[in-house]
Amino acid sequence: MSTVFFNLRIDETLNDQLVKIAAEEGRSKNKQIEYILKDYVKRYIQANGEIPANNTDNIRK
Repeated sequence: MSTVFFNLRIDETLNDQLVKIAAEEGRSKNKQIEYILKDYVKRYIQANGEIPANNTDNIRK
């Protein structure tokens, strides 16, 4: 699995909260965000079924 890089703009307060939570859970902010997203997708799939993954969707046309 390859890694995709992207910029994320978030509110400063949310950023500070994420940094605190990540530190408490022994993760970097980036890994904490990845953990949160993976958990959300897992719960989404449980509720709605599989999501077809198409790697070409990330390519700008």
